[in-house]
Amino acid sequence: MDSQLVVSLKRRKNFYGSRVKVLAPAKINLYFNVLGTYPSGKPFSGYHRIESIIERISLCDWITITIAQNPRIEIRSNIKSLETTANLCVRAAALMKKKYKIPYGFQIYLHKRIPMGSGLGGGSSDAASTMLALCALLKPACPSKALYELGSQVGSDVNFFLAQTPFALVRGRGEIVFPFEAPPLHHCIIWPGAHVSTKEVYGNTRVKLTKFIPNVNIMIQALKTADRQLVCANSFNALEVSALSLSGKLRFAKNYFDSRGIFCRMTGSGSALFTFAPRYRLPGIARVAAARKWVVANVRSF
Repeated sequence: MDSQLVVSLKRRKNFYGSRVKVLAPAKINLYFNVLGTYPSGKPFSGYHRIESIIERISLCDWITITIAQNPRIEIRSNIKSLETTANLCVRAAALMKKKYKIPYGFQIYLHKRIPMGSGLGGGSSDAASTMLALCALLKPACPSKALYELGSQVGSDVNFFLAQTPFALVRGRGEIVFPFEAPPLHHCIIWPGAHVSTKEVYGNTRVKLTKFIPNVNIMIQALKTADRQLVCANSFNALEVSALSLSGKLRFAKNYFDSRGIFCRMTGSGSALFTFAPRYRLPGIARVAAARKWVVANVRSF
């Protein structure tokens, strides 16, 4: 599978020392509904069934992979706590190595820019970009179906990033991806530094209270026609009320923008927020957020 995320590629004859550099973009959930859980005793038992519209955005991590003679998979990062075998880059590379019987080792460098624990999908994107990078570098037979099967073993959002699309409707645990085209959007991303447990957010969510919600098909049509008012009216996150009740920092940030007439929504299970304001307002929103010492990024569809 070819990838437009590859920034540079240097392949040597014997492969050792060959190197690839790729982008790993973040995402936001423009729409997120929880439909229930998979029944016990069945595949994916205990996982939540979701329906979500995801947008890939221009805030990116960087990943460099070098082929090594040593067969081990090693990882370094600008954030030392990520230098562990539990890192999703390592897990994705290990699955690729086993699936395609790759005899080489990999030296992975991850430069992290996407805030961790923000709901922006950084870990899943890093895993997907690692897989795409290895496909570009080693040229194994990587049909999309095989990659999606591997991606679903790593994380629920990985397949969205493997699809390499700016917009998609996702279902199941997030592994079933339906790309669609829509005009690009611009957002201000605000992360107030709050850390919210995904398990607690889901556990605190009352699924039965989310019956009367905006229609996902109306949201898709609003995006396709660039109807900002309709997009705002149908943007939805079933986890937002739960996350706000669990985090004072997140609740303060959401109220801060709401009280100033700035529409914003939480992405994923938290705790980053994104705006739907017109593009000309984004620099002003960013200045307001930066004054609160929050992490801020003005982004576009990617």
